Amino acid sequence: MNPAAVPRDVESEFLGEAYLKLDLESASQARARIREWLGADHPHYEDVRLAASELVANAALHAGRRRPCDLAPTAPHGLVLLTLTRTGGLLHVEVTDPGGGPSEPRVRDAVPVDRERGRGLVIVRELSAGRWGVRHHADAGRTVWCVLGARPGLPVRPCG
Repeated sequence: MNPAAVPRDVESEFLGEAYLKLDLESASQARARIREWLGADHPHYEDVRLAASELVANAALHAGRRRPCDLAPTAPHGLVLLTLTRTGGLLHVEVTDPGGGPSEPRVRDAVPVDRERGRGLVIVRELSAGRWGVRHHADAGRTVWCVLGARPGLPVRPCG
């Protein structure tokens, strides 16, 4: 979880974590896990489900491009870790992957209409009102996170 986004006097509730294969089919597994952990009747279920799916798919597309010999020894080879935590009225979605080489996850604002891919982080940015970011773990990959369900006026700062 992004510790900079959590006020000190608010307790966090761990909702779930799952290791998923580093492939595009895992996006559907991520959606199923979110339903299991959060419940389809939760007011932010659809947004959390979509954000988790996009982050897992993004990890599969980009971290999956590395060759096994490029992966750090501490990174879970061929897996991503999906985590969901609730803090007050906020839901923290995190996807940790082995890392995708020198490229940094970034939002592409101008994606040609005929392109099938390239909109995942735009969707995450919009769903989270810009509350998303990346934490690097030295040689052990990275975590891409977002915060959803924020109440208006509650500050959420990305960690540095």
